Amino acid sequence: MMATPDSDSADDQRLVEVSVQVDLDAVDDIVRLLERHCPGGTAVEEPGDDRRAETRVTVKGYIPASDTDTQRKVEIALLLLSRDGSISEPTLTTLEQKDWTESWKASFKPMRIGQRTVIVPTWHTYESHPGQVIVRIDPGMAFGTGLHSTTRLCIIAAERLVRTGMRILDVGTGSGILAILSVLLGAESALGLDTDPLAVQTARENAAVNGVDNAFSIVHGTLDDTDEQTAGTQYDLVLANILAEVIIDMASGLAKAVAPGGALVASGILTSKADKVADALVAEGLAIEERITEGEWTALIVRKA
Repeated sequence: MMATPDSDSADDQRLVEVSVQVDLDAVDDIVRLLERHCPGGTAVEEPGDDRRAETRVTVKGYIPASDTDTQRKVEIALLLLSRDGSISEPTLTTLEQKDWTESWKASFKPMRIGQRTVIVPTWHTYESHPGQVIVRIDPGMAFGTGLHSTTRLCIIAAERLVRTGMRILDVGTGSGILAILSVLLGAESALGLDTDPLAVQTARENAAVNGVDNAFSIVHGTLDDTDEQTAGTQYDLVLANILAEVIIDMASGLAKAVAPGGALVASGILTSKADKVADALVAEGLAIEERITEGEWTALIVRKA
């Protein structure tokens, strides 16, 4: 339950919305900038049918209200960028959690990713087409909607790699989006791990919405915490959409979790750090099979002999 507004923890529940009007050809650059500094997520408000002739769209990022340093840095960066006229000066608005949710929901619409995956927010109706795989998601405050480049890269990789009957491990499951998709693509079972109790709750709710709760189990913890529960289980596909530094620290555990002949998708990696992550995984006996990129983000597909 959210604390009352005058409590000490109220600021922890509030977000500052950074909003800026952006020329169409500058949208990707501004989104990437906000993605790097806005842990509450980013959103792009596409113009409606009656506004298609407009040359600007609204881009928003969300920063915890308590993180005033990041707010100021982002504001200054956008102010400097606005000098060439390609974006407006930014507007910062403090939102209560309820207000943030409603504002963000307005920007989260069904989106197609990869060849056949469609991410549909639970509050939208969507008529599916033959061959599409529909994942219905309400992320709450958990990471993982498909909006972020790192999640999209994992979805693209999952479409290529998931086969009928596979066992999947999703490290840092967030909203559960990747594990749910894997089961819908034919995986026999999926285990999701996350250290955030809110993410665990959200993932369980999303699993039920998508009818995969019998095949997708979620555990509050890390690879180390669940060694006894998994009893050394190895998985045909391991998904780790986290951070470069965390993947490097977990390289040994991730490698052990991959079954012989299986694969690991490591994402959440800035391209500038991809070589270091690759070196750490290769040192654990894994082979780099492919690198896929979007903007400044890279995902590594690695294979265990």
